[in-house]
Amino acid sequence: MTQGQTYRSYVVTAKSSELPVTLERARYQLRNEDLKFDDAHITGLIKTAGDYIERTYGLALLTQTVKQYHQKFPCNSNSPLLLRIAPLISVTSIQYIDSAGDTQTWSSSEYTSGGYNGRHFITPKTGYSWPSDVDTDLPNAITVTYQAGYGAKASTIPETITQAMLMMITDWYDNRADPVRNMPTASERLMQPFYVFNV
Repeated sequence: MTQGQTYRSYVVTAKSSELPVTLERARYQLRNEDLKFDDAHITGLIKTAGDYIERTYGLALLTQTVKQYHQKFPCNSNSPLLLRIAPLISVTSIQYIDSAGDTQTWSSSEYTSGGYNGRHFITPKTGYSWPSDVDTDLPNAITVTYQAGYGAKASTIPETITQAMLMMITDWYDNRADPVRNMPTASERLMQPFYVFNV
Protein backbone atom coordinates (compact mmCIF):
# COMPACT_ATOMS: atom_id res chain seq x y z
CA MET A 1 0.00 0.00 0.00
CA THR A 2 1.56 3.28 -1.13
CA GLN A 3 0.21 6.74 -1.72
CA GLY A 4 2.84 7.99 -4.15
CA GLN A 5 3.68 11.66 -3.91
CA THR A 6 0.30 12.95 -2.70
CA TYR A 7 1.23 13.38 0.98
CA ARG A 8 2.71 16.72 2.01
CA SER A 9 2.61 17.24 5.77
CA TYR A 10 0.59 17.01 8.96
CA VAL A 11 0.07 19.09 12.08
CA VAL A 12 -1.40 18.23 15.48
CA THR A 13 -4.06 20.83 16.24
CA ALA A 14 -5.37 19.51 19.56
CA LYS A 15 -2.88 17.64 21.73
CA SER A 16 -3.67 16.05 25.09
CA SER A 17 -2.39 17.85 28.19
CA GLU A 18 -2.01 14.50 29.99
CA LEU A 19 1.42 12.89 30.42
CA PRO A 20 1.96 9.60 28.51
CA VAL A 21 3.55 8.17 31.66
CA THR A 22 2.32 9.27 35.07
CA LEU A 23 4.78 11.10 37.29
CA GLU A 24 4.17 8.51 40.01
CA ARG A 25 5.13 5.62 37.74
CA ALA A 26 8.24 7.42 36.52
CA ARG A 27 9.26 8.12 40.12
CA TYR A 28 8.82 4.42 40.92
CA GLN A 29 10.90 3.43 37.89
CA LEU A 30 13.66 5.80 39.05
CA ARG A 31 13.28 4.65 42.68
CA ASN A 32 12.49 8.23 43.65
CA GLU A 33 9.09 7.57 45.20
CA ASP A 34 9.80 9.80 48.19
CA LEU A 35 11.87 12.44 46.38
CA LYS A 36 9.93 15.22 44.72
CA PHE A 37 12.68 17.80 44.22
CA ASP A 38 13.33 16.42 40.71
CA ASP A 39 9.68 16.36 39.57
CA ALA A 40 10.09 19.17 37.04
CA HIS A 41 13.08 17.43 35.44
CA ILE A 42 11.31 14.05 35.39
CA THR A 43 8.19 15.62 33.85
CA GLY A 44 10.36 17.08 31.11
CA LEU A 45 11.88 13.65 30.42
CA ILE A 46 8.40 12.08 30.22
CA LYS A 47 7.29 14.67 27.66
CA THR A 48 10.50 14.24 25.67
CA ALA A 49 10.19 10.43 25.59
CA GLY A 50 6.58 10.65 24.44
CA ASP A 51 7.40 13.23 21.77
CA TYR A 52 10.33 11.17 20.49
CA ILE A 53 8.24 8.02 20.15
CA GLU A 54 5.37 9.85 18.44
CA ARG A 55 7.65 11.51 15.87
CA THR A 56 9.83 8.46 15.23
CA TYR A 57 7.06 5.88 14.91
CA GLY A 58 4.17 7.99 13.62
CA LEU A 59 2.02 7.38 16.68
CA ALA A 60 -0.41 9.34 18.78
CA LEU A 61 0.02 8.03 22.32
CA LEU A 62 -2.88 9.98 23.78
CA THR A 63 -5.97 11.19 21.93
CA GLN A 64 -5.20 14.11 19.62
CA THR A 65 -6.60 15.83 16.55
CA VAL A 66 -4.49 15.69 13.38
CA LYS A 67 -4.75 17.67 10.14
CA GLN A 68 -3.03 15.89 7.26
CA TYR A 69 -2.39 17.64 3.94
CA HIS A 70 -2.22 16.19 0.44
CA GLN A 71 -1.76 17.74 -2.99
CA LYS A 72 -4.15 15.32 -4.68
CA PHE A 73 -6.18 12.19 -4.10
CA PRO A 74 -4.89 8.75 -5.20
CA CYS A 75 -5.14 7.99 -8.91
CA ASN A 76 -7.89 5.38 -8.71
CA SER A 77 -10.56 4.19 -6.29
CA ASN A 78 -8.60 1.02 -5.50
CA SER A 79 -5.70 3.03 -4.06
CA PRO A 80 -5.99 4.07 -0.41
CA LEU A 81 -5.02 7.36 1.18
CA LEU A 82 -2.78 6.41 4.09
CA LEU A 83 -3.03 8.25 7.39
CA ARG A 84 0.31 9.38 8.78
CA ILE A 85 -0.54 9.03 12.49
CA ALA A 86 -1.80 5.84 14.14
CA PRO A 87 -3.94 4.47 15.65
CA LEU A 88 -7.02 6.01 14.05
CA ILE A 89 -10.03 6.76 16.25
CA SER A 90 -12.27 8.48 13.71
CA VAL A 91 -12.21 10.66 10.60
CA THR A 92 -13.68 14.10 11.28
CA SER A 93 -13.74 15.52 7.75
CA ILE A 94 -12.12 15.49 4.30
CA GLN A 95 -12.03 18.90 2.64
CA TYR A 96 -10.46 19.99 -0.64
CA ILE A 97 -10.05 23.09 -2.79
CA ASP A 98 -11.75 22.70 -6.16
CA SER A 99 -10.65 24.18 -9.48
CA ALA A 100 -12.74 27.31 -8.79
CA GLY A 101 -10.89 27.94 -5.52
CA ASP A 102 -13.82 26.96 -3.31
CA THR A 103 -13.59 24.64 -0.29
CA GLN A 104 -15.63 21.46 -0.63
CA THR A 105 -16.34 18.79 1.99
CA TRP A 106 -16.45 15.22 0.77
CA SER A 107 -19.50 13.42 2.14
CA SER A 108 -18.65 10.81 4.75
CA SER A 109 -21.27 8.56 3.18
CA GLU A 110 -18.93 8.08 0.19
CA TYR A 111 -15.78 6.90 1.93
CA THR A 112 -14.71 4.49 4.64
CA SER A 113 -11.61 3.85 6.74
CA GLY A 114 -9.76 0.70 7.66
CA GLY A 115 -6.50 -0.71 8.94
CA TYR A 116 -3.65 -2.61 7.29
CA ASN A 117 -0.13 -3.52 8.44
CA GLY A 118 -0.23 -1.26 11.46
CA ARG A 119 -1.57 1.77 9.57
CA HIS A 120 -5.01 3.14 8.85
CA PHE A 121 -6.31 4.37 5.55
CA ILE A 122 -9.27 6.00 3.82
CA THR A 123 -10.77 4.66 0.61
CA PRO A 124 -13.97 5.30 -1.39
CA LYS A 125 -16.89 3.01 -0.64
CA THR A 126 -17.97 0.56 -3.34
CA GLY A 127 -19.56 2.49 -6.19
CA TYR A 128 -17.81 5.78 -5.35
CA SER A 129 -14.57 7.41 -6.49
CA TRP A 130 -12.18 10.00 -5.14
CA PRO A 131 -13.29 13.60 -5.86
CA SER A 132 -11.83 14.65 -9.21
CA ASP A 133 -12.22 18.45 -9.28
CA VAL A 134 -9.20 19.30 -7.12
CA ASP A 135 -6.82 22.23 -7.61
CA THR A 136 -3.63 20.16 -7.73
CA ASP A 137 -1.50 23.29 -8.16
CA LEU A 138 -1.88 23.76 -4.41
CA PRO A 139 0.47 21.63 -2.28
CA ASN A 140 -2.16 21.43 0.49
CA ALA A 141 -5.31 21.24 -1.63
CA ILE A 142 -6.68 18.41 0.52
CA THR A 143 -7.08 18.49 4.31
CA VAL A 144 -7.94 15.30 6.17
CA THR A 145 -8.89 15.93 9.80
CA TYR A 146 -9.00 12.96 12.15
CA GLN A 147 -8.60 11.85 15.72
CA ALA A 148 -5.86 9.41 16.63
CA GLY A 149 -4.48 7.87 19.80
CA TYR A 150 -4.73 4.95 22.20
CA GLY A 151 -6.99 6.81 24.61
CA ALA A 152 -7.26 9.74 26.99
CA LYS A 153 -5.13 8.40 29.85
CA ALA A 154 -1.62 6.96 30.24
CA SER A 155 -3.17 3.64 31.28
CA THR A 156 -4.62 3.18 27.77
CA ILE A 157 -1.20 3.15 26.08
CA PRO A 158 0.12 -0.36 25.30
CA GLU A 159 2.42 -1.60 28.05
CA THR A 160 5.22 -2.29 25.57
CA ILE A 161 5.34 1.40 24.63
CA THR A 162 5.13 2.46 28.27
CA GLN A 163 8.08 0.22 29.16
CA ALA A 164 10.09 1.66 26.28
CA MET A 165 9.40 5.19 27.54
CA LEU A 166 10.36 4.22 31.09
CA MET A 167 13.66 2.80 29.83
CA MET A 168 14.37 6.02 27.94
CA ILE A 169 13.50 8.13 30.98
CA THR A 170 15.78 6.06 33.21
CA ASP A 171 18.66 6.28 30.74
CA TRP A 172 18.32 10.05 30.33
CA TYR A 173 17.93 10.57 34.07
CA ASP A 174 21.04 8.55 34.93
CA ASN A 175 23.13 9.80 31.98
CA ARG A 176 22.72 13.54 31.67
CA ALA A 177 25.33 13.87 28.95
CA ASP A 178 25.00 12.62 25.35
CA PRO A 179 26.82 9.25 25.16
CA VAL A 180 27.80 7.66 21.85
CA ARG A 181 25.81 4.51 21.05
CA ASN A 182 26.54 2.09 18.23
CA MET A 183 24.02 -0.62 19.06
CA PRO A 184 20.21 -0.55 19.34
CA THR A 185 18.96 0.07 22.86
CA ALA A 186 16.45 -2.12 24.67
CA SER A 187 13.77 0.56 24.21
CA GLU A 188 14.38 0.62 20.44
CA ARG A 189 13.99 -3.15 20.30
CA LEU A 190 10.69 -2.91 22.15
CA MET A 191 9.46 -0.30 19.65
CA GLN A 192 10.50 -2.20 16.51
CA PRO A 193 7.04 -3.76 15.91
CA PHE A 194 5.51 -0.28 15.80
CA TYR A 195 7.80 0.99 13.05
CA VAL A 196 6.16 1.29 9.63
CA PHE A 197 8.51 1.54 6.67
CA ASN A 198 6.10 2.79 4.00
CA VAL A 199 4.94 6.01 5.68
